[in-house]
Amino acid sequence: MNKATNWLGIVLISAAPLLAHQSWFENRSVKQQLKKAVVHYNEGRFATAETILNKTLKQSGDNYKSVTWYLLMKANYGLSKIEESREMARNVLQSDPQSTYVKHVFSCLGDMFVDEGKYSAALRMYLRARALQSDELFLEKIDQRIMNTLKVNISLPRVDEMLSVEFDLQNRSVLLLTKAYGAIYAGQPDDGAQTLSGINIDNVPDRYFDFYEELLLATYHPPRKNITIGVVLPLSGEYQSQGNLFLEGLKSAIQSQPDELHNLSLIIYDNRSKGIETIRAVKVLAKKQEIIAIVGPLNAGNALIAANSLSSSMIPLLIPSSVENGLVTLGENILQLNSDENTRGRFAARYAVQKLGLKNIAVLAPANEMGHNLVDSFCKELDLLGQIPVKLEWYSDFPEDLRRQFKSIRKTAWDLLPKEDEYSEFLGLEIDSLDALFTISVDDFFDLPKDQEKVLSSKDSSKISLDTIDGIYLPISPNHLSYLATQFPLYNLNTQVIGNEAWQNLEILNQENIGPHLSKMIVISNRKEFVQNEFSVQADHHKNNEFFFQGFDCVQLLSAVINEDNLDRKTILDRLNSMDEFHGMERIFSFSGEPSNLNKALQVLQYDQNNFSSLGFFKGDSLITSFFQAP
Repeated sequence: MNKATNWLGIVLISAAPLLAHQSWFENRSVKQQLKKAVVHYNEGRFATAETILNKTLKQSGDNYKSVTWYLLMKANYGLSKIEESREMARNVLQSDPQSTYVKHVFSCLGDMFVDEGKYSAALRMYLRARALQSDELFLEKIDQRIMNTLKVNISLPRVDEMLSVEFDLQNRSVLLLTKAYGAIYAGQPDDGAQTLSGINIDNVPDRYFDFYEELLLATYHPPRKNITIGVVLPLSGEYQSQGNLFLEGLKSAIQSQPDELHNLSLIIYDNRSKGIETIRAVKVLAKKQEIIAIVGPLNAGNALIAANSLSSSMIPLLIPSSVENGLVTLGENILQLNSDENTRGRFAARYAVQKLGLKNIAVLAPANEMGHNLVDSFCKELDLLGQIPVKLEWYSDFPEDLRRQFKSIRKTAWDLLPKEDEYSEFLGLEIDSLDALFTISVDDFFDLPKDQEKVLSSKDSSKISLDTIDGIYLPISPNHLSYLATQFPLYNLNTQVIGNEAWQNLEILNQENIGPHLSKMIVISNRKEFVQNEFSVQADHHKNNEFFFQGFDCVQLLSAVINEDNLDRKTILDRLNSMDEFHGMERIFSFSGEPSNLNKALQVLQYDQNNFSSLGFFKGDSLITSFFQAP
């Protein structure tokens, strides 16, 4: 008996380390699965992440249920499984209300309500997350969400409801700021001032203090009409640098607006550089009747998705960056602020023939979609003008070595040289019939012809300059300029270069071995010549400052068609469609002619003496040249 007892004890004692080791192994396995799910989630593979998490949920113990539920909530949200996502949220809140993931659950619930246009519910969730006194980085993200949400004109009764049950002093100050903003937005600055007077400044969070002062200042102004614009931008993900720069331009333009009769407010959605988020954003914004127009997105693919999603809507959708052909055919409410590639190629050909008088025109372009679109429209316009290119060359990938293309173009230039007739020296003699009656002596020839010098051919050195090709159309991709600009001078083509806006890079063009060979180059572009001013200085420290100016010009364009009356969507759309000419900071806008929802204003720029100067601009089918002389 004693032996048996002792043996059992030994077995149990011996098994304890094995059980501990097994538990450690299972925990390690669960952690690995969770890390794997997070990697898939961050890379946008939500379905894969969901599969891994569901499997992990069945295997894991109670220690990992909260984090697994939370990750499943995020994965289902990414898959647009809203009800399943909310079920996971309830699991966390009910089973583990003290979990460190609760704050993230409330934040995610707020995002869901924003997607559904339920902004008061979203604000309530964000405030609950904020009240948990989280780390500073989390607070910063939550405060940004709150600031974006409270400016969506949340109904004042809903704000009063939240105030009645809110005890956190900082959250109460945020709600009072929301109420004051709503009153000022509704054209009641006195009510806004009264609400602000009830705020204890010591309870205003630091990140909201500037907003508090802005509201306080607004109460001293007479009532103004508030205009709301929806904005869809990639503020995170692949294109976040472009989106944030565009947003800076929007904000700078609003701040620079004179004291008009209206306030311009923005409701900004981050589409995370993804198509599915773009669809969600534009649909939510279109449902809010106080929004008179939507701006964005930037990426061509997401712009196409947004245009398709709103093709049957009447809300104006301003696409600021895409140059895609056919985009405006998706709906009368789609306004393309960048001229499409067909228009660019067509106007380049028209300027080459009608203004510059070029006859022998060669083409060198990338064999990608952009290159084919530009060249096709260029050649079609040449055909209408009675010409065809004397040479057409393509290149693939990066143009690191264009010897074959440029040698082919030089051969064409040689072939265009006037052919010498081998009998010309004889056929050129004028023989008088009387001279034939006299005998001609060899003594009469006092200068015998010398041996002829070797005639150069197309196989000879490229150092010989050729000018038989009048012009060359060189549309390039933005990242190809350094390759083209350094190789072009090597082949001594004395010709007029016509390029697209990808050539507008003075840092490269002004190099000593490039600039002199491209003097008088013509560029057909949406963008004006560079003008130094306070806003260009603000944008110049960014690599892609064109996106800053695109945002700036969008606000200016909308402000030009907004006045104190008739601010419905149809009126705004009609005013934009009928706009004949508007000059923004970087671009000119003209929707005259058909289609009336495509900007057909293109700049004609000339590169000379290390700078670009304006020679005029196309407006519809007309070239405005009253202030320049043709080169």
